[in-house]
Amino acid sequence: MRLFRFLSCLLLILVTLPALAFERHFPTNVKRAKLTITNYPNIKINGKDRMLSPAARIWTVNNLTVVPNALGDATFVVNYTEDIEGAIDRVWVLTPEEAAVKLPS
Repeated sequence: MRLFRFLSCLLLILVTLPALAFERHFPTNVKRAKLTITNYPNIKINGKDRMLSPAARIWTVNNLTVVPNALGDATFVVNYTEDIEGAIDRVWVLTPEEAAVKLPS
């Protein structure tokens, strides 16, 4: 009986392991750049001054949302989208593997 429970649990664990290796999907209108948070809501995208929208969301490499000041003043390779006014509204900090993949043109 114990062996059956153990094997059942082991099988369930092995079946769910691929779910941990998820791939993030980005919108089709995403752009790639190097981002530096300067003084919220001001940011630099590829060295140019830009602004985050008031409802901006930033996802880390672990796919967790963070407030902009949590990133500090480091520079990150990111995918981002713009709202209709041109402000940056969604930002995904990329892993080195994601950054190596070319964006579809």
